[in-house]
Amino acid sequence: MSDNRCKLCGRKLKNWQSIQRGLGPVCERKYLEDIYSNQQITFEDINQKKGEVISNGS
Repeated sequence: MSDNRCKLCGRKLKNWQSIQRGLGPVCERKYLEDIYSNQQITFEDINQKKGEVISNGS
């Protein structure tokens, strides 16, 4: 049987959905925000890549 504790903070999980995920609601939100913020692409990144393609293609 698993230890119904959050994988990030170690608190005891009470909600069955949290138990299935292995994360409490607060830690899940923090985890998803971290993943989302690290995978965002900015307009500056796109423009820089376009500039590299144009300068390398000429």
